[in-house]
Amino acid sequence: MAQDKKQWHPKFLNYMERIIKDPSYRGLPIPKKADGSYAWIVTAQSKTGQQRIDWCIRKARELGLITGYETYPGMYADVMLQIHPTKWKVCQICGKEMSLYYHYPSANFLKSLNRKFGTDFSGCDHISDIWDELIHRGVCEGDIAAFLIHAGSLNLNARTSSKEEIIAALEYACRKGGRKCLGPGAMSNFPDRYDGFHTYNRCCRAAQDKGRSKENLKSYTKDRRAYEYWSDGNIHAANQFMGSRFFHGTSADHIGPISLGFVHDPRYLQPMPGGDNSSKRDRLQTADIERILETERRTGVYPMSWQSKLIWEFIRENYASHPDKVPTLYRDALKQNMADYMFILLTILKKCPENGTSFLVSAFLEPNYDYFRYSYQFNAKGEITARTARHYTARGQYETERYKRIAIEAVYDYSEKNNRNCRNDLNSTELAALSSICSSIESGAPLNENKQLIKDLVETIEERIIRSL
Repeated sequence: MAQDKKQWHPKFLNYMERIIKDPSYRGLPIPKKADGSYAWIVTAQSKTGQQRIDWCIRKARELGLITGYETYPGMYADVMLQIHPTKWKVCQICGKEMSLYYHYPSANFLKSLNRKFGTDFSGCDHISDIWDELIHRGVCEGDIAAFLIHAGSLNLNARTSSKEEIIAALEYACRKGGRKCLGPGAMSNFPDRYDGFHTYNRCCRAAQDKGRSKENLKSYTKDRRAYEYWSDGNIHAANQFMGSRFFHGTSADHIGPISLGFVHDPRYLQPMPGGDNSSKRDRLQTADIERILETERRTGVYPMSWQSKLIWEFIRENYASHPDKVPTLYRDALKQNMADYMFILLTILKKCPENGTSFLVSAFLEPNYDYFRYSYQFNAKGEITARTARHYTARGQYETERYKRIAIEAVYDYSEKNNRNCRNDLNSTELAALSSICSSIESGAPLNENKQLIKDLVETIEERIIRSL
C-alpha cells in the first residue's frame, strides 16, 4: 500500500486492503503504482479522478439517488456513505476508528453539553458513548433525551422516545437538515480518496489532537466494559435498565464484577453512590456472593459467564466454609481465569488472520444479537416486566456493530494496558492445545467443533486453577 511522506498506521493499511477487496467498490478505478502499491489518493482532475466521478454517477443511478446524469450537492458523499460496508473508518495517522455518520459533537454543542452536565467530553467522543457515560454518572435518561431533542429541534417526546430514535433523528437533522450539533468522524473527500473520505479522521484534524478520545469513556462506561469482557447476560436489557429512573442520581453497580466474569444483566445491577461504585472496582465480598445467590434463586438467571462457570460453582460450594478466601484467593482465581480467556481470544485473532475474527464473532457474540431486537420494562429489582419488539431504522444495527467492534478492540487493549497486573499463565500443554485450535480455525473446520475445542480448553484451565485453591 502507498505510504506517501507520512507513516501510515498499520490499521489504516489493513482498512485500505479491506475496502479495495469489498464488492461494493467493484469497478471503482484504483491503479497500481510502479512499486506495486495502490493509488488510493488521486486528484479530481486526473484521468483516474474523472473515471471515479463517472463511476459514482452510475452508482448513484443504481442506488436510485438520481434518474439521469444531473448530480446534486452532496451526492458523492451520499453514495460513498451508503455503499461503505461498515460505516466506520480508520484514521491514517493514529489508527482510531470513527463513525462516518454525524455522531460527534460540534464545538458549540460541546460547550453547551459540558456546561449543562458538568462534564469534559471532547469532540471525538461518540454521542452514544456520551449518553452512556452520563447515565453512569447518575444523570436521568429523560434529562439527556430532553437536552438532545431541544438541541436538534426534534419532533420527539423525551419521555417515550428511545436513545436510538433520538440519536438517529439528531444525526439525520445534522447531516441533512442543517443542524450544527454533530459532525462526522471523517469528512467527505471524493474522488480524491478511494473510499470517498479524508484519510485522517476527526481525531487528528487539529494538530493538538493526537487522536485520543476521553479515556474515561473507554475505561468506565458500563455497557462498554461489559462488551470488553465478553460478558453473558441480557446485555441490551442491562443497558436499558441502567438508563431508567431507578438509577436517577446514582450509579449502576454490578453485584458481581464483570471483570471477574459475572454477567451483564439487569437482575444483577443495583443502585450505588458513584464514589462507592468507583472504590468497589473488582472486589468480591461474602455479602456480594450471598446477594448473587439470592438473585439467582429469585430470578432463575445464572450469574456467571460461561468462561468462568466451573470456578464459580467451586466458590459457591466453598465460600461459607472459607470466607477469608473470598476477597483474596477466590477473587484472584476469577481474575486469573479472565486473563487466560482474553489471552485465548487474542491468540486466535493474531494467529488466524483469515478466519479468527469472523469465527469469534459467530461463536461468541452473534448469539447475543437477539437481545437487541427488543425494548424492555423493569421493576425496581431489574426484573423484566414487559418486552416489545423494537421499531427503528436500519441504523439501529449500529448497536450490534458497536458491540462487535468494542469486543474485538478490547481483546488487543486488554494485553496492552499498563495497569494489568494479571497475565496469562497457560502451561505448555494448554498452549499446545491453543495452537492446535488456531490451526483448526484457520483451516475452516466447522464452527461448532472449534467452539467446543475452546470450551474444553477453558474448562481445563479452570480445573487447574481450582486445584490451586
